[in-house]
Amino acid sequence: MISGHSKRETQAYSVIKEDILLIHQDSMETMNFNSCNCYLIKLDEKDYAIIDPGCSRRKLNITLKNNNINYQNIKYIYITHGHSDHIALLDLLYKKNPNIEILIHEQDKKYVEDSNEYYQMLFNIPLMEKETKYKDFINAINYYTISNSNQVIKNSFKLIFDVWNIKDRKVNDTFKDGDVLPGDLKIIHAPGHTPGMCMLLRERDNILFSSDIHLSKTGAYISGNAGNVYQLKKSINAVITMVEEGTVKMILSGHGKNPITTDLKRRLLTFLETLTYKENQLIELLQAHGSMNLNDITKETFKLYLKRFKKYLTNPDFMETIVIAEASDMMTNLNSLKELERLNKIKQISINNHNSWIIT
Repeated sequence: MISGHSKRETQAYSVIKEDILLIHQDSMETMNFNSCNCYLIKLDEKDYAIIDPGCSRRKLNITLKNNNINYQNIKYIYITHGHSDHIALLDLLYKKNPNIEILIHEQDKKYVEDSNEYYQMLFNIPLMEKETKYKDFINAINYYTISNSNQVIKNSFKLIFDVWNIKDRKVNDTFKDGDVLPGDLKIIHAPGHTPGMCMLLRERDNILFSSDIHLSKTGAYISGNAGNVYQLKKSINAVITMVEEGTVKMILSGHGKNPITTDLKRRLLTFLETLTYKENQLIELLQAHGSMNLNDITKETFKLYLKRFKKYLTNPDFMETIVIAEASDMMTNLNSLKELERLNKIKQISINNHNSWIIT
């Protein structure tokens, strides 16, 4: 299927099995940070489903052309969760095939259909409004979510928001835990990353499409106003159990190199430990400073975050939007603080009418 094509073309996708094609996500270094791995699943002689259409248009077109697949052959889009990097090509697929059916878990449906709900899922806007450094970012959110908005936004933020391409879109139907979709794909609800994140299990050959339980070096991502560390830990542990029981022998994830077929349990445990690492980082800060509020905590943690993030910002326009990454880090910290409170390792106090945390 691959032989005879150029190296550039074959790098666009991989054949996982005769009925599963992986279309590779773009590297952040291409400045397409709105990208994920997506999967074409052959349903019968002519029909396909696509899981998470977050690849580039170029890679999708190469994959379809090389495998003699037409857009009209794609009957279903299965969205594992509502983040923009997992739905980047929704508009293209719907334009090419208006009869395509778009499905997502009922709890994430609103994030695809309502752009205002999407940004509220990602960011705690009332918290951001207390800090002047987020003013331009909030103006951009309002510009893209409020009809007839008279907000003036900076070009650097417009570049970011145009990449995200968040707008109201229609979902045809929803699924829930235990449903079986065409392609013999069983829905496994795996909340934490988002409330409605799901994995898809093909039991006949022990393949799990694990979405953003992705096992890549970046670790578990718990940013977002709707993120929940405790739920994400439970979801990761559920995958570990499936591996131990032999239910899962191959993982196909939303990010990183795939397929994953070796050391599954060890890699899942390492992925899980990234959550604990963040919690320990916050405990060390509180031990060193006695008490800290969220802004002070984020100032410290973002110094480390920035070292990793800056290498991608080769375009000077993007440097102005670094506050978006800082707002994301703030949400990660808040979610981890909530988990530490649940574990009774820290507690919240009020100092000068500001919420702060101390070690219990």
